[in-house]
Amino acid sequence: MFEIKHLKTLTTLANTGNIRKAAEELFSSQSALSHQIKDLEQRLNAPLFIRNTSPVEFTEAGKVLLSLGEELLPKIKEANNTLKSPSLTPSTLKIAIACHACFQWLLPVTSHFSQQNNKVELEFIDESFEINKHKQQNEDKADILFTDEQLTEENVIYQEIGQFEVMAVLSIQQANKLQLSDLIGGFSQADETKTSYLQPEHFKQLTLLTYPLPHEQLDIFKLFLAPAKCKPSKIKQVTNSHVMLQMVSANMGVATLPDWLVSSVTKQSLFRCMRLGETGIHKKLYARYDKNSKQIEMIEKLLPEAIKEFTSLYIND
Repeated sequence: MFEIKHLKTLTTLANTGNIRKAAEELFSSQSALSHQIKDLEQRLNAPLFIRNTSPVEFTEAGKVLLSLGEELLPKIKEANNTLKSPSLTPSTLKIAIACHACFQWLLPVTSHFSQQNNKVELEFIDESFEINKHKQQNEDKADILFTDEQLTEENVIYQEIGQFEVMAVLSIQQANKLQLSDLIGGFSQADETKTSYLQPEHFKQLTLLTYPLPHEQLDIFKLFLAPAKCKPSKIKQVTNSHVMLQMVSANMGVATLPDWLVSSVTKQSLFRCMRLGETGIHKKLYARYDKNSKQIEMIEKLLPEAIKEFTSLYIND
């Protein structure tokens, strides 16, 4: 018999006192509002207010609907606000990984996290593998970036996930060839895998397998070869860690990868893992995020899971 719009019209009429002001409040014309009220009165077969009274005076039928409107309309508004609340809408957490190898252990973590938190959708976005402050200001920036580079930035938190060492990975054949030619520094027959290491000069005769990134973004160049002004004999770019390891096994080149990635395969005697320099190249992995992020609660809920998974990579190592 009546609709919510009728209740809204009557309550607005009661608040404004006359048809003209009620029409202005409801962004309607005075004639359209009068027609709506007359139509409702015909449905109810009863007048709703006394004409030519100022302020408007409601009849008994009008008072019944007015009372109902004053009770229901606030509840309807509250329900609409609740249904539109972000807490009931899946929230998207945008993640970027500035480390090709990290996908291997981080993807299972994010998959499990998404299943456990069904109100959160995780989205991996393309992010520069070198932290770019200008891009971080973009509205499409990542909520959290996993990176092994740390900058001093205002309002930005770098949560340490763990530490790792960048290792040279060689085929058994290639490693034996270098050892027989006495090129390996610190080589010891008693414990060859722990005390042998490569110097920058050794790469002059090696084919280096790298991810498809600029040299200035790769640790092997930034921290090892460039300071010594050395270049590999050849460079081949490979997009996938597993393919890279297969190429190493086939004696097609040497790769430099995080120790956690190659520890399991070296145990199977498929490869030889050697340090880069006598002391090695040691790095830290961080989760970078804005401390004022709207997703701070979800970020800080995800990070312990990521730290736990990263730590497990070294258990029983």
